[in-house]
Amino acid sequence: MNRRERALLLGFLVGFFLLATVYNVISTPFEAPDEMGHFYYIVHLLRARQLPTIPADYPLPHYEQEGAQAPLYYLGGAALVQALHKPMGLDMPDERLPFVFNPYSACGQSGARYNVAWLAHDARAERFPYTGRVRVLHLLRLYSSLLATGTVAGIFFTARRLFPQRPRAAWLAAAIAALTPEFLFTSGAVSNDNLVTLLATWSIYTALTIYDQGISTPRLLALGLLSGLTALSKLGGVMLAPFGVLAIGLTAYRRRPAADLRRYLWQGVGQLAVFGSVFTALVGWVYVRNWLIYGEPTGTQALLAAFPGRDTPMTWGLFLRELPGLFQSWWGVFGCTLPPAGFYVFCVLITLGGLAGLVIARRELPWAQIALLLVWAGLMAVGYIQWNWVIHAAKGRLLYPTMVVVAALLGRGWETWAARWPLITHIVMGALAVATLVIPFTVMAPPVAPPPTYADASAVTPQVALAGQFGDSVALLGYDLNTHTFNPGDTLDLTLYWQALAPLDRHVSLAVQLVSARPGDTTTRLNFNTWPGGGNAPTGFWQPGEVIADRYRLDIPASDAPAQAWTLQIALYDLETGARLPFTATGDAAPLTQVRVGAVDNADFAPPAEHALATPVDFGQAITLEGLALAIEGDTATLDLWWQGRAPLSADLVTFIHLYDADGAQVLTADGPPLAGGFPTSLWQPGDRIHDTRAFTLPGDTAAPLKLGLGWYHPLTGERLTAAAAAQPLPDNALYLPVEP
Repeated sequence: MNRRERALLLGFLVGFFLLATVYNVISTPFEAPDEMGHFYYIVHLLRARQLPTIPADYPLPHYEQEGAQAPLYYLGGAALVQALHKPMGLDMPDERLPFVFNPYSACGQSGARYNVAWLAHDARAERFPYTGRVRVLHLLRLYSSLLATGTVAGIFFTARRLFPQRPRAAWLAAAIAALTPEFLFTSGAVSNDNLVTLLATWSIYTALTIYDQGISTPRLLALGLLSGLTALSKLGGVMLAPFGVLAIGLTAYRRRPAADLRRYLWQGVGQLAVFGSVFTALVGWVYVRNWLIYGEPTGTQALLAAFPGRDTPMTWGLFLRELPGLFQSWWGVFGCTLPPAGFYVFCVLITLGGLAGLVIARRELPWAQIALLLVWAGLMAVGYIQWNWVIHAAKGRLLYPTMVVVAALLGRGWETWAARWPLITHIVMGALAVATLVIPFTVMAPPVAPPPTYADASAVTPQVALAGQFGDSVALLGYDLNTHTFNPGDTLDLTLYWQALAPLDRHVSLAVQLVSARPGDTTTRLNFNTWPGGGNAPTGFWQPGEVIADRYRLDIPASDAPAQAWTLQIALYDLETGARLPFTATGDAAPLTQVRVGAVDNADFAPPAEHALATPVDFGQAITLEGLALAIEGDTATLDLWWQGRAPLSADLVTFIHLYDADGAQVLTADGPPLAGGFPTSLWQPGDRIHDTRAFTLPGDTAAPLKLGLGWYHPLTGERLTAAAAAQPLPDNALYLPVEP
């Protein structure tokens, strides 16, 4: 490499480190996979000054199943924290503070809008410049990013050695690795995967150097050292032992002399002994320790005992079905957040494009060296399958020690296209860079962002102002609602404005509900339970006086219910006890308003044929009576009315039902709003069908024959809606029916 290339590579690596730092900062503390366990392994080393054993003999938080891991990554992290303890103020008074798990967490569920995080987070405590354990966490994440930067450099030099005549392939290989969003996410997390990937990459580079340039004592020592340190970083690193033996053996066979073969074979045995001695000296003590503590050398059984296994037995069919998830998590599954499906389609194109380029360039490839790399990938695949067979582990980062193989081969494949059509390669790599840059801000951050907060109530102006309180601690200042009319599948957009009045000593839950507005009907159409802020503003962290603008976008579920009104209400409650916080003047829930939800198919609610009117009656060109049925049993009359909305109404009208005797005198009134107030006419929409049932008692001493008059009127003015049948006006704007007891 000349000076210009070295400067470019240095700039590239600095850029990668800065980008990994962005992922570090945006990634929610302790939400990266297993990050809590990795972090507390390091804390244990700092406090106990000895390696952990599992299970831990003290309550959470602790290192969990990670306590069985090989120690090198954690020793390095502990040394770093110890060295910077005073200059960076790395005290952790909160290190034993328990983590609170979100009971509503939808972590990993596709399309989840809320409760994406699986822990309770205090946004103030987790902001820069950080304090306590969060500050130490971010420092250790920087440590991981530095290790990952060394991995990218190793991939560059490995691809450069593998394809010396195609220097552009090394740049493309490094770019593919550096711009893999999941690799950056892992690089910005506390995880031993970063060290094992670094050491495995440089071990592969050293093995290729031995194969290309021959065996020497310094190279043997370097390979033994790097391989041993890899195994000292994670159990899977032990696969470098057979790989190193194979690389040395193949090199020895390739360079065997024609004469004096026996002496050369003995020399090969000695070379393997050097490699094996260094490897064993570095990692052997770990296996002895495991044997003494757990009764077996790897500690795997103890780890499995502390780790949840598969719910159902693993099969090859299930393994194949999990491969798409493995591919996705190689490219980007950021803890509990997923990018759009189109991102994975793009990753498939990158992969297939690189493989197609390899096929085109197949006659130019150094197949012996590539076969050596594929052996390493195969060994890692065998170890992965064995682990995945007992633990659900469809996680691409577990195969990142093969990143050097994947990136180098894809880089060479795309170099083929770059040599022919440079613009295509520039577009693809540019698009990958853009995706990688925007993912932290558009995919990772929004689902876990806390809601807007304000210093006091004067900073907000709700559409509907309220003056209610939940207990003595929380005021509901008001709400915004996008509309009062919905159909199944529509989105209810609700913003609640809370104000903390006093500290809450716990995280209470919020229920957003649509309950039937019909008296006596307990049907619930929507029941969304969460911590406030969609899980991102637990009440235990609220500060007295502050105002929280808490927005929810909830889809109205489909139902076989007719169109009707539903009461939109909210409640705060203690999940453990089920007790609700009392709301001012209305009991244990705050009714906000009534909304209409239409039917999936209004035709389903037409009157039965035997009760349909041959000539429907029109009221005010806004409501049509499509059917009716009058049943009398003893002195009780039941009237069923089938209405259909024809035009929007701005007022809440009342149905009048009057009973008249033989002289025309009114002897009974059974007026009332439709569905006893369960569906005000101001919410009706054209096409809505409403089945309303009225029951009333017939007077016993009334002269027959009786007749019933019905229609509609405005409750404030008493003015009736016009009534007509077949375009002919009806007298008194009423429909009269004979009543035969």
